[in-house]
Amino acid sequence: MKRAAFFLVATLLVAGCTDDPEPPPEPAPAPFADCAALTAPPAQATASPGPAPAAAAALPDIALPCFTGDATVQVSAIRGPAIVNLWGSWCAPCREELPAFQRFADRAAGKVHVIGIDTHDTREAGGSLAEDLGVTYPNLYDRSERFRIKLSGRPLPLTLFVDQQGKIRHLYNEAALDDATLATLAARHLGVTLP
Repeated sequence: MKRAAFFLVATLLVAGCTDDPEPPPEPAPAPFADCAALTAPPAQATASPGPAPAAAAALPDIALPCFTGDATVQVSAIRGPAIVNLWGSWCAPCREELPAFQRFADRAAGKVHVIGIDTHDTREAGGSLAEDLGVTYPNLYDRSERFRIKLSGRPLPLTLFVDQQGKIRHLYNEAALDDATLATLAARHLGVTLP
């Protein structure tokens, strides 16, 4: 009996003294919301501001991975009203305007899809910046810049205002957007006004 107890204690001590490292912690999840609902109009969407201009282009027909999870989104299937913002953690004006997009997303929940596309970036850098800035709306990931290149290769930041049919009503590619300008453009091009 003493011998069995000795072996049990010795086995437990040896097991506790092994050099096997603990498994690495699971990577922290990205702060972004899931992308599942992006191909349906927002639940509380209102009527669009009239027919799209004849020159209105459709969203590019490419598939991009959702930043969160393993789903892929067919970009041409996104239905608005939606505001699509191409950004990167390396882009200073992008960093400046991301909080305005988050505030707009919070105020427009259910009325407008606010979608980010982390462009020419690493997932680690993009996720870290989003976490630092409190960005939680859905984001797609485009390391190779396929979406931006399809839109004539304009520099970042780049923001699209997309109607319910997936047509680009307006492409904004100027200075960083602030809250007032973002609200004005949403009202003018998507017919969406917020309190």
